[in-house]
Amino acid sequence: MKKKNLIIASIIAGLGFFVLGIECSKAKDKSIAPARIGIVSVKEIFDNCTMKTEIEKNLTDQGDKYFAELKRLEETIESGKVSLNKFKEGSQDYLDTLKDLMMKQSQLGAQREFYQQELGIKEMRNKEDIYRKILEVVAKVAKEKDLDMVLSRDDNYLSQPESPTNPPAQSPTELILTTKTHKLLYFNKDLDITAEVLSAMNSEKKK
Repeated sequence: MKKKNLIIASIIAGLGFFVLGIECSKAKDKSIAPARIGIVSVKEIFDNCTMKTEIEKNLTDQGDKYFAELKRLEETIESGKVSLNKFKEGSQDYLDTLKDLMMKQSQLGAQREFYQQELGIKEMRNKEDIYRKILEVVAKVAKEKDLDMVLSRDDNYLSQPESPTNPPAQSPTELILTTKTHKLLYFNKDLDITAEVLSAMNSEKKK
């Protein structure tokens, strides 16, 4: 009886080891290979992409147009001031000219404020569009290179040697903010795909 129980126990133990071996084999098969990583400088792409250049030109042209419009209105107001001095104070011509002058001054202030806000909003939205486009092109290049993830390269003053163009922090707050947001401490430069992403982004813009 003891011998029979011993045989059964041995069989059960053997089955246990067999199942354990299968599970270990499955776990081994499911092991993930090391991730293929790329590094990108979003700042470098943002500063050098043709999309940004074109958007800035359009905003500048629109700003120049608004400036010329406001300038003409200012000249009209100055002309109105000269005309006002020609009339006797209290006369109907004086009052009509004064009314027109004050309305134009009010219009000038309102238009100037509106144009400033409009251009500011457009600039912000355009920057968002550029950033979204960068993310889109980064994903495309990453897939072409069979990368699993892409990290953002830290482009702050601590990443480069101190120089006249790269001065130290101007305040303790700047230093604290930089060190808190400085996440990528080291990377192999062979992983940097910034140039490829910039080239791809500019090529897409030409299509």
